[in-house]
Amino acid sequence: MTRRSARRRLTVAEALVVATVVVGALFGSLLDRALVATVAWRDLGVVAWADYSRHADLGPGEVVYPIGGILWWGLVFAAVIACRRDRFAWRAVRVPLYLAVVAVLGATVSTVIAAPTMQHVGTITDTDTAALQHAFDTFTVWGVYMRGICFAAGFLCSAWALVVPLLQRPLPVPHSSATSATA
Repeated sequence: MTRRSARRRLTVAEALVVATVVVGALFGSLLDRALVATVAWRDLGVVAWADYSRHADLGPGEVVYPIGGILWWGLVFAAVIACRRDRFAWRAVRVPLYLAVVAVLGATVSTVIAAPTMQHVGTITDTDTAALQHAFDTFTVWGVYMRGICFAAGFLCSAWALVVPLLQRPLPVPHSSATSATA
């Protein structure tokens, strides 16, 4: 049996589990912030957005977001190194993990642009609506959309790497009563 014929498709249950993880993660964070929260902040105005950001992003977010980003960065790079060193790891896992590295680097570049913008919000007075509007527009592009695309790509590549071994393992051989009687 060749390696190609040993591959199988995901079962319906496995595919549903993967779809649940992907949809739950994307709708739970990225799509909510990009398609719901940003629209609401546009309607509420930049002063309300700045006030919220000062309490969230410049409050607990100053600790939580860097820890999450560094942890994600470290785990993706550790997974790549582990797969390269593990002679039993599926080679096909490397491609999605390398793409996840690109996504992590893209998120890092986006953060390098978005974070100073958010930090500046803490120094802008509420009466300077032009500066707040500029900060909102810049942060929306780099902190929500660009970084969000990178996070989504990284997540999808990580999920892809998770699914590869499921697709590569051979189908189980059913035991029939005829084969077990002759054994």
